[in-house]
Amino acid sequence: MNIHFDRTRLALLLLLLALLGVGVWAYRGVADSLREIRATGLQTLLNTQVGTLEQWISERRNEAEQLAVEPALNAGIVRLAAGFKVDRAGIIEAILQKSAAIGVTAALVIGPRGRILAASDLQREGREVTPDFFTHMASALKGHAVFVRPFASPGAAGTREIGRAWVATPVRAADGRIVAVLALGSPVDKGFSGLFEAARLGRSGEALVFDAAGWLLSPSRHAGELQQRGLPLRLAQPEADAERLTVLANQALAKLGEGGEGVVLQPYPNYLGRDAIGAWRWLHEYDIGVAVELEAGEAYAPLTYLQIGFGVVLLLIFAVWLSGFLSPNTLAGLLRRDGRARQLGPYRLLRQIGEGAISNVYLAQHRMLKRAAAVKVLKVQTTSDEWTARFQREVQLTSSLHHPNTIAIYDYGTGSGGEFWYAMEYLEGLSLGDLVERYGPVPPARSAYILRQACASLWEAHSCDLVHRDIKPQNIMLCKIRGECDFVKVLDFGLVKQISGDQTRDLTRAMRILGTPLYMSPERIRNPSDADGRADIYALGAVGFFLLTGKRLFETETEHDLTYQVLHTVPGLASECSPFEVPAELDALIGRCLEKDPAARPQSIAEVASILDGVLVHKPWTRAQIDTWWKKNWVSEDDPGRRYTAPTA
Repeated sequence: MNIHFDRTRLALLLLLLALLGVGVWAYRGVADSLREIRATGLQTLLNTQVGTLEQWISERRNEAEQLAVEPALNAGIVRLAAGFKVDRAGIIEAILQKSAAIGVTAALVIGPRGRILAASDLQREGREVTPDFFTHMASALKGHAVFVRPFASPGAAGTREIGRAWVATPVRAADGRIVAVLALGSPVDKGFSGLFEAARLGRSGEALVFDAAGWLLSPSRHAGELQQRGLPLRLAQPEADAERLTVLANQALAKLGEGGEGVVLQPYPNYLGRDAIGAWRWLHEYDIGVAVELEAGEAYAPLTYLQIGFGVVLLLIFAVWLSGFLSPNTLAGLLRRDGRARQLGPYRLLRQIGEGAISNVYLAQHRMLKRAAAVKVLKVQTTSDEWTARFQREVQLTSSLHHPNTIAIYDYGTGSGGEFWYAMEYLEGLSLGDLVERYGPVPPARSAYILRQACASLWEAHSCDLVHRDIKPQNIMLCKIRGECDFVKVLDFGLVKQISGDQTRDLTRAMRILGTPLYMSPERIRNPSDADGRADIYALGAVGFFLLTGKRLFETETEHDLTYQVLHTVPGLASECSPFEVPAELDALIGRCLEKDPAARPQSIAEVASILDGVLVHKPWTRAQIDTWWKKNWVSEDDPGRRYTAPTA
């Protein structure tokens, strides 16, 4: 009897140890995967931030170069440099008036030897620029427009004051000689700082710019805490010697002479003394470093749940080893998974059918009505006040729309664990992205038929002062609904903006960072909160180009290049890339929708719909064509092309 009892205990112990071993292996795999995800995310955010900075600098360089060759200004500066008596104040005033649109608040005209010939600050006229400034503007004296970073100078009570960010460009005389340098200055606490405030990830993430001594040139989201603790705005360890910089800063500054980049995934004390991870890049051309940081506790939060689980397993092993009273049947009962389906409100979740960065989507069934639904659930571990507010706003605003071409919202609520959820109609079909990927470009008649239905959905939204802001092929589905095929549904109003009313505050400050600019209008890239219905019209035009050609509007290798082309490059006509003969009216409509200037586009979605109606009169997409396509291509319940409402990432 005792021998049998001991063997049972040994078997139980070996089983639990095996489970622990599998758990440790799984934990390591999850930890490695999470680190890889964090590394990719930090690098992507860093690349986007650097691209945004370079775009900001490029705009100011272009402005400075244009001012330097503007005939009246150029003539005045050349005469000033030659020693003639000219209206210095008039020159500076003209420069500031012409460059105010991009946030320039200061201007200097500098002689080749560094003497200030004219300045918006009259006290600086006749003085020499600082040695640092002269060194950084040296390239301008060689014929190239150059960015001059802000400088941190000693301030009151041991603080550091950050100067302006400048761009400097050469001014040439008629014979091509460089006779002066024109410098435009922007205050750091306005446009420059806004570039980095928008890239703050989560509740602790930061985007930072720093100089060769580790001083921060961008604002800190923890400025109040730093001031309260008497800490400097510097990437230095607060509990160590003031000269001891953080691990990330040391790695970046080791690349001063060559430039480089890196990711630090092993937690290190940041300038607040808290463990963090980050990515950095030293921009040798600008003599600055750019970094993104996230506190390790937030970055690796999912591992906490695994650690708790392993702690429970260890306690279970210890309890079983001490008690010896658990029979195999009892142990099996403890380890058996609960077979009951999870419930959220009146919905029974059947299986997971999708996952995003902050939410999961489940196929569900209403307990009483037996109606299928897709239930989107906000992940508890990623829940924040802003994401919850965004979810609630998405539900409230989308539920106010009732057009058949808009995804229908059934219900919403909060689960027993505090997770926010909402239920929407479950759709059979495939997104426009999948349609083109699997079957190639779409004929003009069918493209017009699809776009016309999308217009109907947006027409209602715009009439309610709602702008979708995330129109793209993945958010437009081609469905089979109650026997009717080629029925369009517009999905995912997660980035919707209400132009007027109580909910005009933009909850998506990081939208520039999170989203791809491929279907974003130029004005949305410049200012994500500055968008009206014409931004949706631009996106719909880009979708139309994709349907007709099977190609992206702009083919680029980097997101920075893509952003530049969206802002500055005029795309070709769809007819130039499409394998079909595109009707002139449809071709012209797509081209107008893609105009850089919102005023040059159709001014309402109703105007777009009217033109599409005209196209369909001359080139209809008939019911017979629709039925033939679906019979040929829609195979069965298990067709991998079946999709549902996609979760917001």
